Amino acid sequence: MSIKALPADACRLLGSTSVIATSISLVKELLDNAIDAGATAIDVIVSPNTVDKIEVRDNGHGISTADFDALGRRGHTSKLRQFDDLMTVGGTSLGFRGEGLASANTLGFVAITTRTAEEAIASKFREAESCRTRCLEDIVRD
Repeated sequence: MSIKALPADACRLLGSTSVIATSISLVKELLDNAIDAGATAIDVIVSPNTVDKIEVRDNGHGISTADFDALGRRGHTSKLRQFDDLMTVGGTSLGFRGEGLASANTLGFVAITTRTAEEAIASKFREAESCRTRCLEDIVRD
């Protein structure tokens, strides 16, 4: 077979496997995020086929709605401001590259419900790479 260029969608999906190659690696990335957020309780919910639903619930510090614009963007992270910061982050954080959520986003629909201690109600962030639509809604939990 001759060598040909892959369609853009295939390239994006193959590139996303550099961080998330399996459902297990996605769970690992989400657990890393929860631990880095100071969570002391973490629940993991995975559908029987390990594809339809992967959900991590935790009691970490949450993500401010002010950060939603950068959330899930490749190379966007709360851990580093420049490359040299890697020297101080080592051993203090499980994730720092800003790649985990970005990779998850290229593979499917991402929804994040979060609330910081300063916020009275939770907010839900939703995004799908295929349409780059971002939704933000307030959530009142029972």
